[in-house]
Amino acid sequence: MKKFNFFFVLGLILVSGAAYAEEAFFDDIMVSEEMKQQKEGQSGQMNAVEILQAAPKKLQIDKRRPTMSTVSQNKINQVIYKNAPFGLKWSAGLEEIKALGVRMQKVEVKDSPNTYALYHLPKPVDAFRDVLGSFGNNNALWRIAAYGRYLKDDASASKGVAEYRKYYKILEKKYGNAQEFFSPAIENVEETIPNDDGTTTTSLKQTAQEIGSTGFLQKLISGESTLYATFEGDGIGVTLALLADGDGQTYIIIDYKSLQAAEREDEDLYDAL
Repeated sequence: MKKFNFFFVLGLILVSGAAYAEEAFFDDIMVSEEMKQQKEGQSGQMNAVEILQAAPKKLQIDKRRPTMSTVSQNKINQVIYKNAPFGLKWSAGLEEIKALGVRMQKVEVKDSPNTYALYHLPKPVDAFRDVLGSFGNNNALWRIAAYGRYLKDDASASKGVAEYRKYYKILEKKYGNAQEFFSPAIENVEETIPNDDGTTTTSLKQTAQEIGSTGFLQKLISGESTLYATFEGDGIGVTLALLADGDGQTYIIIDYKSLQAAEREDEDLYDAL
């Protein structure tokens, strides 16, 4: 099976709480090859392993849907773009995306120039509270990140796990090549062992916490447990992650990348240099 060579090193170390995360909400959540080769049984917290632990900042924007002119509609119909999530078009430029009736708010994102919060999507999904799109230096949509709504969860993060599983199945069916990566928290449990002479000995036994077990929510918050999956198909790389904030809320993030669009931008840069 084709290797996931397109994945980048993750851009933000897991931290508890959301204050720091608010400042780096769109850092790369694609995973590196080194992360996938980590052996099971290591510490639950993945040292030097980074997953996006953040959410878009609250933006003030006029969300009234703009009127799409006949000229704009004809313009975008003249070019055949590959369909992207939420009714968007891969490799389309800013004006062409606006011609779909989408409103935009510019946001500053590290290593992702020309990124915008997108509103009035052609095919909105109610489960997601914010969608961001990156157009790169070539004014061509190559990345889309969707942030799921906050779910006030229980100690087992049962709502978040159910949401993650739901979208895992959808993405697996649509894109294929699914790979799941779970880093469990390791707990030390005291174990009393009876001796032949009637005395007892106490020893520590390490156990790996399972997905959805009691206390899983807190381990997601602290970063001791991480859960994400990758998919690839038809030139698109996708990462799905389950996260939690300091308020006991879980949410998912889906990060899409058009590998072809990213490669074209790299080729243009190579040619220019």
